[in-house]
Amino acid sequence: MKVLNGKTVVVTGAASGIGLALAERFGQESMNVVLADVEDAALDRAVAQLADAGVNVMGVLTDVSRPESVDALARKAIERFGSVHIICNNAGVGGHHYPIWEVPLSYWEWILSVNLRGVIHGIRSFVPILLDQREGHIVNTASVAGLIAIPYIGPYVATKHAVMGISTTLFHELAAIGSPVKVSVLCPGAVDTRFADADRNWPSRLGAPPTTSDDPRAQSVHEVVRAGVRVGLPPARVAQLFIEAIRA
Repeated sequence: MKVLNGKTVVVTGAASGIGLALAERFGQESMNVVLADVEDAALDRAVAQLADAGVNVMGVLTDVSRPESVDALARKAIERFGSVHIICNNAGVGGHHYPIWEVPLSYWEWILSVNLRGVIHGIRSFVPILLDQREGHIVNTASVAGLIAIPYIGPYVATKHAVMGISTTLFHELAAIGSPVKVSVLCPGAVDTRFADADRNWPSRLGAPPTTSDDPRAQSVHEVVRAGVRVGLPPARVAQLFIEAIRA
């Protein structure tokens, strides 16, 4: 997709980090921007920030783990802007570290529901729209952990490998029917975001948030990840690479 001006992008996990940087960068391309996030106050701040910069923006409180919430996101985007062209299935969580046999079931449920089902729901809700209009681009956020297996983050690795597999399958299926809709996967390493503090959005239905394992190796990985995030790539740089990839 070469021309972005006047088209519409939907970004999940858009109230902070990579998602917010993407929204800002798309706004600079004079796109209509739909911000989706589960964090209410942060979403309001992000919408106000983009609106102040002159972006045609809308915020939709969205829980990507719930298919009906993502369906509502698609419906509201179409109602406001008439069409959608780029879908960024970007929402993701993580931050705890365990030997895989110690991972609490509640943590598995959280990671799977956001990182994996969030992408599944985004594909299910938006791909039919893009197919009907014969134009569009899907970008699913995976991770370098979707390319290699990193110890002590088993649930995260599992979901990001699955996002890679789903995205590649979608790419081949769209090619098989001759669709002009394209697919990309974003696989960042360390990026300067609040990823390590994702517990702020822990769902109360799962009980108390977990704590990292007492295993000293898991704790070491936890500290390395937190330190790496603080000195990671600026989200704005990721957003620029993202735009270049879509155009290419």
